[in-house]
Amino acid sequence: MKQTIDQPHLSQKPTLENSVHYIAHTFSFLATGKDNGGAFSLMHCYFRKGFTAPPHYHQLEDESFFILEGEIDFHVGDRKVKVSAGEFISLPKNVPHHFNLITETAKALMLITPAGFEVFFKEFGQPARTLDLPPIPTTNPRKEMFEAMHARMIELGNVFMPEV
Repeated sequence: MKQTIDQPHLSQKPTLENSVHYIAHTFSFLATGKDNGGAFSLMHCYFRKGFTAPPHYHQLEDESFFILEGEIDFHVGDRKVKVSAGEFISLPKNVPHHFNLITETAKALMLITPAGFEVFFKEFGQPARTLDLPPIPTTNPRKEMFEAMHARMIELGNVFMPEV
């Protein structure tokens, strides 16, 4: 069955229209699976220290990062790798990983292949009001929201590794 492809973008940059605030970060969708038949998604990520995902792995996609600004410690399998501006790291599917910012903020391009997982950030993010970082959350998500996020992550093929 042939997938429908939206009008391809000839040029894309972060805008309020293609961006969300997700927890304490700002994510801009430069390309999604709708743009390329599900081949990949590319997001501009503006991260804030202290609000990254716990150890997990993806069953369905590879995740890669090209760091634009800042430094990030990536934990991939049993390795720890410091990645700085101008460097690239690939996180293969089925390999546990997580990361922590070394600098207070960082910017990166995140490539997800094949596309699909980017929908999670769209579903649980809020429309961006600025391309800067949103305010730091002052409360934890409601239990129902956390449970919905966790259930959706499982549907999308993510496995959390609480023992790591």
